[in-house]
Amino acid sequence: MARKKYLRKIKKFFRRSSIKRNAFLLGVFGLLVIVSWGVMTQRTTIPQTAYTPLLEVIAEGESKGNYNAYFSSVANKDIIFTHMTINDVLKWQEDFVKAGNASSAVGRYQIIRPTLLGLVKELKLTGNELYDETMQNRLAVMLMERRGSIDFIKNELSAEDFAHQLSKEWAALPRVIGEMPESSFYAGDGLNRSLIDSQTSLTAVQKFKDRANTK
Repeated sequence: MARKKYLRKIKKFFRRSSIKRNAFLLGVFGLLVIVSWGVMTQRTTIPQTAYTPLLEVIAEGESKGNYNAYFSSVANKDIIFTHMTINDVLKWQEDFVKAGNASSAVGRYQIIRPTLLGLVKELKLTGNELYDETMQNRLAVMLMERRGSIDFIKNELSAEDFAHQLSKEWAALPRVIGEMPESSFYAGDGLNRSLIDSQTSLTAVQKFKDRANTK
């Protein structure tokens, strides 16, 4: 009788120990998962000022730096998009294309309507924000992040490949790589051509990296 009682106590002890041990191991595993996830999703922060060399080169090719430019009117001073909300700009773009115009590109970085709609959703904007200078710069930076600016700073993308990715976003930039490095990625579509040479593009890309690394 005493022997059975003793065995029951031993089994109970090991059962409790097992539960505690499993709980401990589960906790450790959970902690490791959280830490690993944090490392994998850690986002490199790049100050917007680091993007200035790129923003200036893109703007030179796309709009001559005019925040109120639109397709076929780079020098526009009559329609002040910087005083309009994003929703107003989207409506203007819709009407502009319906009127028979080939592109809805608007602003310093010539953002077209589908792209602007995507940015509004991605950044969780209401659409009531002004399409002013600050917002246009912010949107352009987001487009560069989409095209690999953070990967480039992490050395996961070469300068040439990053510049090439940017040419897919902005037609005024050159391909940089391939058989026709000086041509626009969209050359031949009847609307676009490169207005920036590859060396200027690559120099701006390198300046961006230098600034980002000295934050």
